[in-house]
Order: sequence, then C-alpha cells, then structure tokens
Amino acid sequence: MYSHFISILEKISSITTPLLFSVIIIELIILYFGKKIKLKKESLINFLCLGFGSIPYVLFYASLELNIMIWFYENTRLWTLSNEWYVWLLGFICYDFMWWVVHYAGHKIRILWCIHGVHHTPKEMNMSVAIRGSIFDFFQYFHLMVWLPIIGLNPYMLITIDVISRLYGVFTHVNEQRFKKTPFFDKILITPMLHRVHHSSNNIYIDTNFSNLFCIWDRLFGTYQQELDSEKPIYGITDSEGKEVNTENIISSQFGLLKHLFNDIKSTPKWSNKIKYIFMPPDWKPL
Repeated sequence: MYSHFISILEKISSITTPLLFSVIIIELIILYFGKKIKLKKESLINFLCLGFGSIPYVLFYASLELNIMIWFYENTRLWTLSNEWYVWLLGFICYDFMWWVVHYAGHKIRILWCIHGVHHTPKEMNMSVAIRGSIFDFFQYFHLMVWLPIIGLNPYMLITIDVISRLYGVFTHVNEQRFKKTPFFDKILITPMLHRVHHSSNNIYIDTNFSNLFCIWDRLFGTYQQELDSEKPIYGITDSEGKEVNTENIISSQFGLLKHLFNDIKSTPKWSNKIKYIFMPPDWKPL
C-alpha cells in the first residue's frame, strides 16, 4: 500500500541529503573567504546541534510518529483521499498551516520557546542555521503531521511533503548577500528576506513570518512583515533581563534558555507564578 511513497522517499533522500550538505558547506566556504563570517565557531555548533538532535529523532521520534500516523490513517480517517495532484496541494497547504500553528506556539509558550529558541540563537545568517535545533525538537514538531492523517492524508505523502518543505526551509536561511528582496515571490512564499525578518530581534520584526512555505497564513493572521530599508535585521535572541546565550557553545545553545526558565521559576515563591512562567509568553513577569 505504501511502497510507492517509500520509493519516492528513498529517491529524494539519496539525492537531496548529499546535495543539501554540499550547498551548506559551499556557502560557508564562500562566506568565510569573503570575510562575511565573524563567529567562526557558530557554524560548527550548528552542525553539532544537528548531530545531537538526530539521536532522539532516529531512536525514538521517527518510528513513533510514523506508527501513530499510520494508526490514525487506518482507524480514524474521515475520508479516503486519492493520490491526485490536488490532494498533494491540499497536503502542502494543511502541513504549512500546522507549521504556522506549531511555530507560533513555539514563540508564545515559554517552555516551547526554550526548545524552539535554540534555532534562533545564531547571530549570523547562513544556511547552516537551518540545521540548528534543540535535542527536544521532537516534542514540539511532533504535531506538524501526526494529526493530519485523520482527514485522510496518507502518512507517507505527509512525510514526503515534510522532507520537501524542510529542504525549502534550508534555502530561506541563505545569507543576506543573496536574495535580498524578491517582490513577486514575497507576496506568495516565505522567501529568504521574510525569514531573515523572522530571525531578527528588532522590536518591529519579533514574532512575525511564522509560515514555512506559503505566507498566506501570516497575511491572514496579521503576522506578516517585510524587511524595512530603514531597519537592518539584528539576528539572535533577546531576553527581558539582558541574559545571553553563548551561540558558540553547544551546552549554552542547547540548554541556556531552559536554565533561564529554571532560574525564573525558582525566583518566585507562588506556585501559580511558577506554572505561569512555564506556559506564558517568554517575556511574561509576575505583577
């Protein structure tokens, strides 16, 4: 039943995996010799984050998620959808909507921000930033696809869509020397310009452009923001008390935000505030 999708995934992986790393490394070499990289260890930490994050993914997340998706598809699906092109388009749209929802939650719920915020720690933008994530990413991104088989989308179709969408997401992290503005595509897609804005800590740019592929959701929910000529993006994360995460240190990058949360929880005697620190937005403070 699923052999067709398995063959598609195998072909995609065999071509895209070496191509992906080659493109990332080539960009880093160009930036390095062009003296565009100041934090030389940062890119190395990006690769280390990928390595550490892959361990729980391979051992736990991938098989569990797939098995749950198959169970939902075989036992709870509301409709049986075909393999036509318009179903694939529906799959991309539904997946991208879930990306917006999960991504938005990752910025608005403190404990989820401690996971997703790892991806935002780099202070320089290049495609290696796309592979920097938390070792706990599977807790958050589990929800991207796991519920969609209920409406009849084939699990292997969704995994294929996930691979393609994530590959596109690597491209949106390209250094700002390339694709500065693409006016036509900026109206339809999340372009490198729009994603640079998302990574910026400037007040006007914070919590914008949450989608991965289509910018329709950000336009619909009021989180769309173009880069302004008068406001150059400043990358990295901000903290309400000026605490910093060392983006060139693997331990600080992975656990710095969790440490800040733990310290905030310890700082308040009220249990209601301790709980609120976990689930309220990252900048929340007790009155």
